[in-house]
Amino acid sequence: MKIAVMMRAMDQDSGFHMYVDGLLEAMLSFEPSITFLLLYRTTKYFGRFKSFSNAREILLKSRNKLFWDQVLVPFAARKYKADIIFNPKFTVPIFSHRPVIMGLQEPAWYVCPEYYEKFDVLYQKFMLPIYIRKASHFLPMANWVVEENRKYLNHHFQNSTITYPGVHKSHKPVTDQIVLSEFRKRYQLPEKFILSMTRVTNPGMENSKKWNPSQNPDTILKSFMLCRDKIPHHLVMAGKHVREYFLDNRYTNSDFEKVHFVNFVPFNEIQNLYSLASLIVIPVFYESFSFTLLGAMACGCPAVVSTTGAFQEVVGDGALYADPYSPEDFASKIEILLNNDELRNRLIKNSFERASYYTWENAAKKTLEAIKNVVNK
Repeated sequence: MKIAVMMRAMDQDSGFHMYVDGLLEAMLSFEPSITFLLLYRTTKYFGRFKSFSNAREILLKSRNKLFWDQVLVPFAARKYKADIIFNPKFTVPIFSHRPVIMGLQEPAWYVCPEYYEKFDVLYQKFMLPIYIRKASHFLPMANWVVEENRKYLNHHFQNSTITYPGVHKSHKPVTDQIVLSEFRKRYQLPEKFILSMTRVTNPGMENSKKWNPSQNPDTILKSFMLCRDKIPHHLVMAGKHVREYFLDNRYTNSDFEKVHFVNFVPFNEIQNLYSLASLIVIPVFYESFSFTLLGAMACGCPAVVSTTGAFQEVVGDGALYADPYSPEDFASKIEILLNNDELRNRLIKNSFERASYYTWENAAKKTLEAIKNVVNK
């Protein structure tokens, strides 16, 4: 069997990169008899899987994503005689004669269109239903994702397989104090801090000029401002252009007292950040699966997370929950968690147990089973 995999989402500096990277490595290891045709749009990660004998990496350069999706990918799938096309994200080649299977994420363009460029909203609302009718099978990251898509897209999605992502192999507690000390010094991190890993731009939309505050950075900052005089901790906000977002939205430098902005931390170093933080705050409004939360859980970093989205499905009793629309609620839960060692230790234990459930081997096995079933039909 030959599986053509659309690797475009691999280029994004977001959870999609971790998803594609982790899933593909597990799939390549799990089924050495299957040939994987890995189709790249850029050279950014081209060669990542060259050590696998069952991987053939193919570069299809294109500046235009639509042209790449709808012309270059189906042409390559035909040329190299693929049995099926798999896109971990949410587009498919419409005119390919090969069956296609795609990932499924939350329908954010329907729920919060104000965060996206008008053209992107119109494009997704027009094209996503077409992609869904074309796809033979779907791979959502959580049950919540299926229910959300049913609300807005008038499709039953019975041909779906829930494939929870796995913990990245590097995400585990770091105990080497020299490594942690060097990391702290390099990023100028305070001794005690609350962590936020947030995003204010649209990943995968290179030309978008809009801020996207769906990760809810405002509640993070406002909740910290409410409790910062009561705790010895600072706030570390990691993410591109976060400070610029706040300044552009009528915050001032006086609001940033005890706040540290870290522009970007490479994926292979994030475990150091989790291991140093006293807790992580994730008040996201609308999230299908949080790789940030999963990484924190695996590294023993307790969390205060949103009551919305798929968080309760993913983390269970491994976190404290707060209303993302209430900075007061988040501030209260932050204080409770920092001042209650028994609760903190219980959440750490529960989150370790919960994180162990999410493995790339399980995700790869379910993904390959779905692909084989589609091909056999």
